[in-house]
Amino acid sequence: GINAEYMGILFSIGMESQSTGNMILAAFGALFAGTSLSIFSSLFKGKKSEENNGNEARVVLERRLSIERRGSMHKDEMDADNENRVLDVDTMWKGEENEEMPNPMVIQEGKPKSERFLPKESCIPKGAFTVNNRQYTSEQQLLNAKRYKKAGPKTHLYYDPNKVKAAIVTCGGICPGENVVIRELVMMLWYGYGVRVIYGVRYGYEGFYKILEDNKDCFVKLVPDLLPNVRDVPKGTIPVVNIHNLGGTILGSSRGGFNDEKIANGIIKHEINHIYAIGGDGTHRGLLQLSKYFKSKKIEITLIGIPKTIDNDMPLLDKTFGFDTAVEVAMWAIQCADVEANSAEYGVGLVKVMGRQAGHIAMHASLANRDVNICLLPEFPFDIYGPKGLMEYIMKRLKERQHCVIVAAEGAADGMRDVKLSQEVRKDPSGNIIPEDIGLFLKKELPLYAKKNHQMDVTFKYIDPSYMLRAAAPNSSDKYLCAMLAEYAVHAAMAGYTNCTVGIMRAYSALIPFDQITQESANLVKYDDRNWQRLLQSTGQPPFLNDESYKPLSLIHI
Repeated sequence: GINAEYMGILFSIGMESQSTGNMILAAFGALFAGTSLSIFSSLFKGKKSEENNGNEARVVLERRLSIERRGSMHKDEMDADNENRVLDVDTMWKGEENEEMPNPMVIQEGKPKSERFLPKESCIPKGAFTVNNRQYTSEQQLLNAKRYKKAGPKTHLYYDPNKVKAAIVTCGGICPGENVVIRELVMMLWYGYGVRVIYGVRYGYEGFYKILEDNKDCFVKLVPDLLPNVRDVPKGTIPVVNIHNLGGTILGSSRGGFNDEKIANGIIKHEINHIYAIGGDGTHRGLLQLSKYFKSKKIEITLIGIPKTIDNDMPLLDKTFGFDTAVEVAMWAIQCADVEANSAEYGVGLVKVMGRQAGHIAMHASLANRDVNICLLPEFPFDIYGPKGLMEYIMKRLKERQHCVIVAAEGAADGMRDVKLSQEVRKDPSGNIIPEDIGLFLKKELPLYAKKNHQMDVTFKYIDPSYMLRAAAPNSSDKYLCAMLAEYAVHAAMAGYTNCTVGIMRAYSALIPFDQITQESANLVKYDDRNWQRLLQSTGQPPFLNDESYKPLSLIHI
């Protein structure tokens, strides 16, 4: 039978050879055609309805999926008149109508297989989509689930590779794996599709219009490798064949610098029609603004995002690249803090890791390490003082076990209910709030508190590996994810999709419109998250919340 818990993982249209696929399609066809929902009772029991044919359901389903529900972002949908009406799937993929422009990677009849390596069966069929929830508890939830176009290669193209001029830009803070994405974008464009004009834009969004000291712009040519017997790299050219083992980004990066008109002028000046932007939420807000600008000017530019943040707080996505590497580096720092804490009487080791508004790195690194006694995240408020506050719990543990290992996310200070470290709100050039440093506060305050209230001499070691996390070279897991996302990005652009980002959603590839990934709330750790509950079981920590009767005399400003 079909387990309802896994129904939300993938609903793909190209499954007619599988009986399970026919059952799913028949069920969806019945739902969207307005027929009885009772088919789901037989679907979950593993019985096939005799009244619904899978092929007929496919036609009904394809014709009734609206643009909004499917999350599609094809060029046909850039027309304002089309945004809110139901479209036949066949009208949403221009490339399929152009039989003269087959995908050069797909094996074609009568063509040597040695020149092509993708069988047609590996291409994404028309109408294939993924959904945004992992499990459903009712038929209505399944019916209302958002759907997103599945990412992957298509059998035919929208763009002629000979007419494509692509540009790659990295924005925001650096992150493990950016160079892998750059390399694989170039490799897929060059070797997969035959694109020969690929630019790298240096220093983020401002690189589209910035003029350097030598009176040159920030555009450089990217090539896979140098020709045989060529030793000197031509000026203004960067071969990418060996950059995947390097941390950071060879193109440089920056925060802020967004100006849609100046950026558009730089794009038009270089006759670019493909933009691949690697960045986080701020970068994608910029891409959304650019898409609106080009639409108002009726200029056809393909914009594709590749989501990047080690904090792993991008909405809708399972994981962003760089996160696994950051967790791995943080885990080694925690091991060092544990050694320091256990090497002194009343030893405390504190590690602060990145996570401005989401504590995923702190949580996962603590789970992986297993020696952490306290983990502080910005999502969960806590008290510093009082009988049930953090300080008293640390004192109790030091008396019982003589050591304590603490991991705090970068934004954990925002969760302190009875202490305010600063009245000033600071922001970086991207508009992100810069959190106060909880590590420096505890380093100063905890030994004083222990001496004054418990006559204990605490040895406090503070380790801040924040920039080591983001500057590290990517590990194998992130390299794999980066390569996959880069390939999906190129496939989407060459097939004619635009104004979307590529990502992994519920373990499957998806194309997510800019307006959805920028409007959804950030991916934060929730209290009922199973990983958070596992961590609480591992550390044994309480919530550090005093009773309602606890009234601090005043907020303490440090």
